[in-house]
Amino acid sequence: MKFLKVTLFIVSILPSFANAGSSYKFVENEITSFMKENNVPAVSVGIIESGKIKFEKAFGTYSRDNLSSITTNSLFQIGSQSKVITSLLTLSLVEDGRLNLNDNLDNLLPKLFQSIDKATLQKITLDILLSHRSGLPNYPTNVNRVDGDPMEGGYTESQLLAAFKSLILDFEPDSKFSYSNFNYAVIGYILSAKTGKSYEALVEEYLDEKFGVSGVYGRLTSKNSDFVVTPYRKDDRLIETKPWDMGLLTPHGGLYSSSNGLLRLMIQQMSAYQNVDEGKQASPFVSTQNSYETGLYPGLNYGYGMFEATAELGLYPETVLWHGGDLDGFGCEYIFSPSSKTGIVLLTSSGGRDFVLLGRKLMQKLLASKANKQSQSDA
Repeated sequence: MKFLKVTLFIVSILPSFANAGSSYKFVENEITSFMKENNVPAVSVGIIESGKIKFEKAFGTYSRDNLSSITTNSLFQIGSQSKVITSLLTLSLVEDGRLNLNDNLDNLLPKLFQSIDKATLQKITLDILLSHRSGLPNYPTNVNRVDGDPMEGGYTESQLLAAFKSLILDFEPDSKFSYSNFNYAVIGYILSAKTGKSYEALVEEYLDEKFGVSGVYGRLTSKNSDFVVTPYRKDDRLIETKPWDMGLLTPHGGLYSSSNGLLRLMIQQMSAYQNVDEGKQASPFVSTQNSYETGLYPGLNYGYGMFEATAELGLYPETVLWHGGDLDGFGCEYIFSPSSKTGIVLLTSSGGRDFVLLGRKLMQKLLASKANKQSQSDA
C-alpha cells in the first residue's frame, strides 16, 4: 500500500498553475528533478523580474493521501521567514512614533528580567534585538521539543514570563552577532504590550489591511485551514508530521503563507529599496536600513529580519537579501536582489539542506540569465 501511495504521488507531480511559457523551463526542470530525487511531496514557486511577478507554479499534492493538486495560494508554515514580517511590524510602529529603535528592555518591559542587571538591560535595544546582537539565548530552558517533531501546546504568557525571570545572557550585548529565535519572540511580546493587540491581530492589521499583502496569516481558522499543505519530516519524507503550535513564539517562526502572498511582500520590499536608491526615506519594508557584519563570513551581514550577502561573500555577483525558514517539515526560501529587482520564493512541505541549495541555485541562474540579457541588449 505504501508503494502504491508513493507511486500515485510521483505521477501527480504536475504543475497546477503557470503563466510564463517556456522561458522558465529551467525552473520547472530543477524543481521536478529535486522533488523526484528527494521524494518531496509539494513545492510552490514564484519568480519576480523587473519588479513584477513573471512566473508562478505549484507542484505536487496536499498530502500523500489527499492527491488534490496544490496551487500558488496553498498555505505552508514559513518558519523563520516570519522574522521578516516581525521586523516589518516593528519598523511600522517606529514609523508611527509608537516605538523607537533605541528603546531598551529596561523601559519596554520593566521589572520582568529579574536575573539581568538594569545597566545591561539598558544596552539591549530594539535595534540590538532585531539584529541578533542581544546576548539572549536561542531559546530559554523552558522551551522543550524533540528534534524532528513539531512544537505542540503553544508557548504561553506564563512560560514566557517565567523565562524572563531566570534568563541568563550568553554574552555581553552588542559584542557580537548570534542568531537567536528568542529575540523575535521578545519583540513580538513588546509589540503586543505597546499596542494592546495580539501579534496575530497586528499581522492582519498592518500586512493585510494597511499594506495590502494578502495571503499571510498568523493563525489557522475555519476559513484558511483547508488550504494548509501537510508537512513531512525532512529526515524521513514518508512520515507525516504537522504544523507547529508556537503560541508566543510565533513571531520568530510560526506564520503561514502562500507563495503568492510572499511574492506580494517581495514586490513591496523591492519598491521600497528602489525608493531609497532614488533618495527617498527608507520605509518599514527596507530590512537593511541598518545592517551589521555577522563576523561569520566576509560579506555576510544581517539587518532587521534579513541576511545581506554582498558580492564579497561569493554566492552571488551582486548584493542579495534573503531569509527563509525550516520547521523540520515545512521549508521556505525568500531571496531577492534589490538592484536587479529579481527574486524567488520557494515553499515546500518537506524542507532540509537540499531545498536551501535549490533556492540558491535557482537564484544564481536567474541573475546570470538577467545579466546575459542585459549584455545582449547593450551589445
